[in-house]
Amino acid sequence: MLKNILSTISTRVLVALLTLIMVLVNQYYLGSDKVGTIALIILAIAILQLVSNLIGGGALVYLVPRAQLMKIYLPSCGWAALTSALGTFILNILHLIPSGYAIHVFFLALLLSLITTNFMVLMGEERIRSYNLISLLQMAILFAVLMFFFFGLKKMEVMAYLYGLYISYIFAFLTSFILIFSSFKKKEITGSGKVIHELIQLGSVMQMGNIVQFFNYRISYYFIEFFLKRAAVGIYSVAIQLSESIWLIAKSIQMVQYTRISNEKDENYAAKLTLTFVKISFILTFLSLILIICLLHLFFSLIIRPEFHQVPVIMYTLAAGILTFSISINLSPYFSGMGKPVHNTISAAIGLFFTLVLCILLIPHLGLIGAGLAATIAYIAATTYQLIVFVRKTKCQLSDFLLRKNDVMIVVERIKKMIINN
Repeated sequence: MLKNILSTISTRVLVALLTLIMVLVNQYYLGSDKVGTIALIILAIAILQLVSNLIGGGALVYLVPRAQLMKIYLPSCGWAALTSALGTFILNILHLIPSGYAIHVFFLALLLSLITTNFMVLMGEERIRSYNLISLLQMAILFAVLMFFFFGLKKMEVMAYLYGLYISYIFAFLTSFILIFSSFKKKEITGSGKVIHELIQLGSVMQMGNIVQFFNYRISYYFIEFFLKRAAVGIYSVAIQLSESIWLIAKSIQMVQYTRISNEKDENYAAKLTLTFVKISFILTFLSLILIICLLHLFFSLIIRPEFHQVPVIMYTLAAGILTFSISINLSPYFSGMGKPVHNTISAAIGLFFTLVLCILLIPHLGLIGAGLAATIAYIAATTYQLIVFVRKTKCQLSDFLLRKNDVMIVVERIKKMIINN
């Protein structure tokens, strides 16, 4: 398990570095307006993918060890195709897709949904390193294509980024499908009703939380475009991407944590594992946050276009929320893995409520600073609910959340053991 965590952290660090470079290159060569257009396109794709995961998604991780793969894979792919087509039509009617990009949103959303399905199968089989390798290569391909268009063909346009997405997504889908192909057993698909019902029931409950949480993350983009302008979306999206990169340690732990808890029946072990991960990821997130804040002004004053100079200030307003929400990231797998994802949904709904109310109140008066403050308060509120439920359910004391020497020693000893075994 520790090897998977370290592998995931290493992969996410490399992905974060590539993402950081792309963010900087995009803002420098495309400008805030085009970066805003890309952010809204990615937002539309992500919304469709979230709806697609209502049948499948995280539920696949839970069901893969428990059901015949063919019975849960085909419904997930069929639903992905349906939601990508219908969802694109609805979003386009509502003018939530930048003009002229609807067809690209459809194809990219479909590809991403199929990739996600394959990735969930790999995670359900605890093939974490395969998942990590494909994720890293996908990002590397996107980066290479983008550099080719910018510096090779001299095409500084939104379509350069979309072509990179097409090529990297196709690679990720084909590679991941080849890896899971051997897991399909040539048996009849009859008698799938019960499995499909469980897939829909569990998937919808788990994914509703993810959908609500996603809107908690991103619905501010639409308020910013409405109250301010699309260029402001581009500036805020850069601040958000840089701030959320601080979560790479917590999310790396989260992925391995969820696969382990999903295959674990001992609730006491799951609770202790979660508590250890919460403490360690919080400390590491705090250290990462301090480092980034120290480097922020120097970094941005040297290489960022003048129109993006507000980014550091926005990140300061996000800092407390980003740090607090790292706790939520590692509490969520506990509730999902124990078959009680409803608490994640309630937590996300609380956060979304605060986001909606505060975006309306703060953005018209404080601009992008108001959007950052709204996000921070929403993150803190959502995390507080999960903490209360976790403490009541596990009967742990608040003092148990303090990092102890024993927690560090356990991790150190496992690292030593892994090195010796290798």
